[in-house]
Amino acid sequence: MAFFPPGLVWLASYPKSGNTWMRVLLSNLLGDAAEPASINNLSAETALGSCWRFGDDMLVDADLLDGEELERMRALHCESVAAGLTSPFFCKTHDRFEGRAGTPVLGTGARAAVYIVRDPRDVAISLSHHASASLDEAIALMADEKRLIGGGLQVLQLLGDWPSHASGWTEQSHTPIKVVRYEDMHRDAFGTFQSVIAFLNGHATEAEIQRAVANSRLEELQRQEAEKGFRERMQGQERFFRSGRTGEWKDVLTPGQIRTIEERFGPVMAGFGYQTNT
Repeated sequence: MAFFPPGLVWLASYPKSGNTWMRVLLSNLLGDAAEPASINNLSAETALGSCWRFGDDMLVDADLLDGEELERMRALHCESVAAGLTSPFFCKTHDRFEGRAGTPVLGTGARAAVYIVRDPRDVAISLSHHASASLDEAIALMADEKRLIGGGLQVLQLLGDWPSHASGWTEQSHTPIKVVRYEDMHRDAFGTFQSVIAFLNGHATEAEIQRAVANSRLEELQRQEAEKGFRERMQGQERFFRSGRTGEWKDVLTPGQIRTIEERFGPVMAGFGYQTNT
């Protein structure tokens, strides 16, 4: 059976970059079952961005704290949880690495992080569907340095703009990090996932990895969502698991929209191997 050392591992990404796919892969690997794991059993309610989890552990309502207070308390919360772990805990986050005070929002207690990055031109398309926004609105959101997400069941999180999010996580030196490109997952899911397992000092047989990859195919995720829904789907969103394509931007975005993204995000995009015309 697949094994990982104990400790907190962040599964970090800008929204709509492949975070859910990585979580499903891990769920199918650790579940060690022939049948695909349920997409509605990814333990979102125990994630460290959950208002319920934060309030229960820290005995304070997140809504009573201002931005910097909340970030300081969240760092303490995450470090406290990490210190007490005796088993592996893979936790999703869309938080920017550094908060308003320039310190790690999630503390420094994690043993590792996996950062999933995706071509922002494709992120813009997926985000527009996810947020029921126009493409121009989605691109503007991705350029908003002060953008917050969350509220309701999730604590307010500073997401910021795409370039600072991607560079903030991948250039920090507090937590060992593995960068995974969505495009590489799409091209070679087995090899990419195998490299993640190795980075995390995990162990899994080739057969276990192959089964996890097969049970995490987009068609399977779409089937489950069609039959039972997906509790992380936004209100008003037609479906969460849409096309999963790479390079969709070439067919969907206008030349002006492509130019806007490349002019704003180009230097950071180049660092991840995303070619631009600017």
